Amino acid sequence: MTTKKSKKQTNKEPVKAQNKKPAPKKKTFWSRFKRDFSKLSQRRQNFLARRPHRSFRLSKRRDYRRQLKLPGYWSFTKQVFTMLWKNKKTFFALVLVFTSLAFLLSNAMSQNTYQQLKDAMNDMKDNGFNGFFTTIGIFSGVVINYTTGSSATSPSQQAANVLIGLFAWLSAVWLVRAISAGQKPKMRDGLYSSGSPVIALMMLILVLLIQLIPAAAAVIIYGALSASGMLSQTIILMLAAGASILVITLSAFWILSTLFAMIIVTLPGMYPFRALRLAGDIVTGRRVRILFRLSWGFVIIALMWVVVLMPTIMIDGALKSALPVIDWMPIVSVVGLMLVYITIVIIAAYVYTFYRKVVESDSKPTKS
Repeated sequence: MTTKKSKKQTNKEPVKAQNKKPAPKKKTFWSRFKRDFSKLSQRRQNFLARRPHRSFRLSKRRDYRRQLKLPGYWSFTKQVFTMLWKNKKTFFALVLVFTSLAFLLSNAMSQNTYQQLKDAMNDMKDNGFNGFFTTIGIFSGVVINYTTGSSATSPSQQAANVLIGLFAWLSAVWLVRAISAGQKPKMRDGLYSSGSPVIALMMLILVLLIQLIPAAAAVIIYGALSASGMLSQTIILMLAAGASILVITLSAFWILSTLFAMIIVTLPGMYPFRALRLAGDIVTGRRVRILFRLSWGFVIIALMWVVVLMPTIMIDGALKSALPVIDWMPIVSVVGLMLVYITIVIIAAYVYTFYRKVVESDSKPTKS
């Protein structure tokens, strides 16, 4: 019996030896380096294939000229505002929700701050300033207060202000996308369903702030030169103004792709830097035309602030001079806070609709 078992075992041993897989070779540092280098090289080649421009080389127009079939300025603006007006209940409810949240968290401009600004402008009025220029000064102070975030007096309020603004942007983009797809969403759908990419949007906001550094530095340097009196000579003034405009334009060119990335990042499963790469591919070859279109949108928003806020300041002054009992009412502060979130909704609708038009446009280079 033992001899038979031993024979069977000896017959099975060669079979096991044949089926045994060779041990995998350990990857050396050099092999890993070559693999990573080949991946980087392939990514570089793909990038160069997508982007026709080369540093310090004159690009030929046939290589970078891309079509951008869009409606006219007024026609496109009418299309955006028509969409907002048809869904005014949804968007107005969204503005009210975020305005209420911001006001409860004391992110509105305080009445004391507004009164101090108003008193300072009235003092200048006594020194010879016209009442119209006084209104412009108060208007400028309110706008600067809200655009710079100085209405928040503590770090916690500043953090809350940023979070509320981010969620307002995400909710507005989500609602505009759903409406553009033919759906009829409710305001609460945007609130409950749009918050997942908030961290990715924070990363893009950080990139946006970095891109604004050259423009901010140019403005600060120009202000310092002006205060020191070095711009009294015409040549130095022209050189400083030209350099500042070039640097600010550079930041504006960078911001274009970041604005589109803030739309792309709201897609499910999208990462922030991939969104930046896709947005850069979209705007390549047509940045100037996109810059003009987006600048037009910001001009419309600036006009809205002037048309709404300046009469509010005048009415507020007239009412409180006639009825001193209502001096405590923060009329201008609340209207300014509402304008902030109305602006976010309008920018989201404008940029998203413009982004869709650009994507739908023919992206192939045209031969001239």
